[in-house]
Amino acid sequence: MQTRFTKQARSELLGPTACDEAVEKGLGGRFRSEAQAAAQRAKAYPLHGKPWAAGARSRLATGCSLWLLYTRAAYGVRIHVPADSRLTEYWLIRLA
Repeated sequence: MQTRFTKQARSELLGPTACDEAVEKGLGGRFRSEAQAAAQRAKAYPLHGKPWAAGARSRLATGCSLWLLYTRAAYGVRIHVPADSRLTEYWLIRLA
């Protein structure tokens, strides 16, 4: 099984990573590590995330405010846009 971030999810992770790194050296790397750890937990336990619209599930990353939305795929888990918005409409257009 694999974990893959969509292009948009990868792009949206870069902003908070750069921002955190600007605030404190090493903080961006810790944020990135937490995002990767949350993605690995989603892969290992895909049904443990909170059910969401369109068959997706959500998971909070430990140690930071990152919230991942993911769906199961034939190869494993697909991570969608990790953003601050929790509005269902925001995510539904990104799950297509």
